[in-house]
Amino acid sequence: MTFDEILTQVLDLLRRDGRVSYRALKRRFDLDEDYLEDLKAEIIQAKKLAVDEAGAVLVWTGDAAMAPALVSDQERAPLAYTPSYLAEKILASRAALEGERKQVTVLFADLKGSTELIEGLDPEEARQLLDPAWLCRKFCSGGREGAVAHGCGGD
Repeated sequence: MTFDEILTQVLDLLRRDGRVSYRALKRRFDLDEDYLEDLKAEIIQAKKLAVDEAGAVLVWTGDAAMAPALVSDQERAPLAYTPSYLAEKILASRAALEGERKQVTVLFADLKGSTELIEGLDPEEARQLLDPAWLCRKFCSGGREGAVAHGCGGD
């Protein structure tokens, strides 16, 4: 089979099942590691039809025909900070969520005096001091299917 024929079959499988492990793809299509990497690059990066989950699973995110040809960075940004399990859940139920109102809880947190605390430190030292607070915030929201939407320093 040619690359395009295998690509078409993998996309059909993803559309039908929603997700497939890389191990299953290697076995089903007798792929070596390089061939699998080429398929992943085509599906995830070039066509933007799926996302990688923990380096083990390919998860379908939608048809190119349904998505606009050019998506701005602002529209794509939530994937950068949304945990993969939550992004997958949201993308899988996108149609059901459109137009639906949801109750949300928003947490605002301030590390008072943090700017003064890290003033004059190397970036690595500053990060070492502040990381526990950032990780705590991320843990608190992620454990409840939430996400850290924005983080900034200063003011």
